Amino acid sequence: MKRYGLSTALIFAVTFFLGGFFSHLYEAKIYDQKVLLSAPVAPDDVVLAKIDQGSIDFYSREFNISWPWPRSLYARAVDYLAAAGARAVAVDLVLSEPGLYDGEDERLAASIQSSGHVFLPLFFHQGEDVTEAVERFALPAAPQLKRLPVRQGPVLLPLPSLCAAARGGGNAQADPDRDHVYRRIRHFVGHGGKIYPSLALAMALYAEPRLDLDDVPFAADGGLNLRFYRKDSFRTYAISELIQSQVRRDAGEKPIVAPAGLKGRIVVIGATATGLLDNRATPVNAGGSGFELHATALANLLQRDFIRVAPPWAQWLLVLLAIALLNLFLPRIQALTWQLLAALAIILLALAGNFILFRAGVDLDFIPLFLGLVICSGYDAYVRYQRVRREKKFIEGAFKGYMSDSLLAEIKKNPGGLHLGGEKKRVTVFFSDLAGFTSLSEKLPPEEVVRILNTYLERMTAEIMEGDGFVNKFEGDAIMAFWGAPLPSERQAALAMRAALRCQEKLRELNDEFADAGLPRLGMRVGVNSGEVIVGNIGSRRRFEYTVIGDAVNLASRLEGINKQYGTRVICGSLAAQMAAGEMILRRLDRVRVKGKQVPEEIFEVVAARDAMPAHVPGRLTEFEKGLRLYFAGDFAAAMDVFLALADDGPAQVFAKRCCWLLDNPPENWDGCWTYTEK
Repeated sequence: MKRYGLSTALIFAVTFFLGGFFSHLYEAKIYDQKVLLSAPVAPDDVVLAKIDQGSIDFYSREFNISWPWPRSLYARAVDYLAAAGARAVAVDLVLSEPGLYDGEDERLAASIQSSGHVFLPLFFHQGEDVTEAVERFALPAAPQLKRLPVRQGPVLLPLPSLCAAARGGGNAQADPDRDHVYRRIRHFVGHGGKIYPSLALAMALYAEPRLDLDDVPFAADGGLNLRFYRKDSFRTYAISELIQSQVRRDAGEKPIVAPAGLKGRIVVIGATATGLLDNRATPVNAGGSGFELHATALANLLQRDFIRVAPPWAQWLLVLLAIALLNLFLPRIQALTWQLLAALAIILLALAGNFILFRAGVDLDFIPLFLGLVICSGYDAYVRYQRVRREKKFIEGAFKGYMSDSLLAEIKKNPGGLHLGGEKKRVTVFFSDLAGFTSLSEKLPPEEVVRILNTYLERMTAEIMEGDGFVNKFEGDAIMAFWGAPLPSERQAALAMRAALRCQEKLRELNDEFADAGLPRLGMRVGVNSGEVIVGNIGSRRRFEYTVIGDAVNLASRLEGINKQYGTRVICGSLAAQMAAGEMILRRLDRVRVKGKQVPEEIFEVVAARDAMPAHVPGRLTEFEKGLRLYFAGDFAAAMDVFLALADDGPAQVFAKRCCWLLDNPPENWDGCWTYTEK
């Protein structure tokens, strides 16, 4: 638990340090993707009237009216909206300077006055001082805001006559983020000791008197993230259509825009033509316009469709909790591949959850959480890599001299299996010993004895390792090895027998070298046995070895010694014989009880591999098996005749002598089992 706590604190500290930097670079882009994937269709109660390039071209072409337009055109649009029953109208145009044509301003003011629900934009940054006509647009009361933006100094206001005629007005200035994309609007601005609403908020409070500002999740600076709608999903008309609809209405003709589409709606008039310089990039429209921002903010307020931004402390608490849980969870997954897949799945789930929360109206920064999960996953993978690297280095140092490079490479792929303790496995054990080495060592100087022994052990070890055997230990001139562990093997018995036969061949070559040096020849006996044993790192934490223990190991040792009784070189047990029968030529040799065991064991001589069998062997083995059946049946005389006929076969001569003895000493309750009382 202490390690988890320290690593969690470390990862959280690194995440906190990097979070601000990466959030600045990428969080806004992720936010935009969340907006795009969750953007709904705009509500039907807010309508846009755009001053587009098509409208400008229409009046230039048809009426020779160039830009800027006479304000009587706007007046006709306002008149038609009033006649159609629009609930409110916002004219998002800078009307702070007198028009170019006489009487035009008065004409527009009259239309605004007659409509009774027109709202105008205020810009608190340049122009004339605030007049009483504008002060009436201030809020009587507003939420308690900690960082309310305050605009000091002059302001940019509509003409006094227009202000006097308007129902209300609000701040139309919006500030983009660092990447020049607009994502939020501040709905309050302080000026001259009073608080003014945004244009959208002013219209919302008029159109929906029941709107409770205390229910709106304003930030401390009065800002509110916009819930953007799908691009071009607002119902939109060209302003030329509204103007010409009023012209036709005055002439008693059918209007272009049906009044039913405007009745009860709130209409926002604004510019989209590129030359009018009101372009505002948003997450859903890189070529958006300013009046679309006000329309979006207005629709959010009317629909109570808000984005609530989680406070920083809550976001970082979530990051800390995620790191702590992941730090506890990941180390419990053993396989590195599954661990990485689990980490990836968790990151994807966190991303999906972040998008789902946003769709539900809650915005959480994703970069800190993503960094925390990635750093935590990377840290755990690094710790695991270092541990596996140490384990592999230990395995290589501990086992390099005991097995082949290919087997060692396989074990290094899964070092976790070599833990302190043991497990039950079926293995095949190999025991070998030199005949006559003790007498040889008494005749030679010690250094010569060591040289001969090292040469012998090196040659034999190479053959065992070449056959994927694990060389477990040396005891003087004896070798113990096994197959089937650490890695399981279906061919373990056959591989052990093949290695035993190759060792005999190498010993013959070595004896030729000894003979050339004037040294006596050596003989080698091998016992091979398969069975269930305990295998693993056995010992203490300070000193242990990877080995096998169990009855199957002891029997392999006994079988090595029994070779002396039959004049054979390699003897195996019954289970090993069954396992290797498909690859090896085996001679059923006897049914015996070895010292220390009461259960009889059928033993077999390992003759040759099936792919390297001498031509004369099958006939001799068939005759021996015939005699052995007679022997087991108690017909010792007939068995002796068969065995005596195999004059050049060592085991047959042993059985011939045994049959002779049994004829002179008839056994009681003969079961065909011969008991050995010596190792």
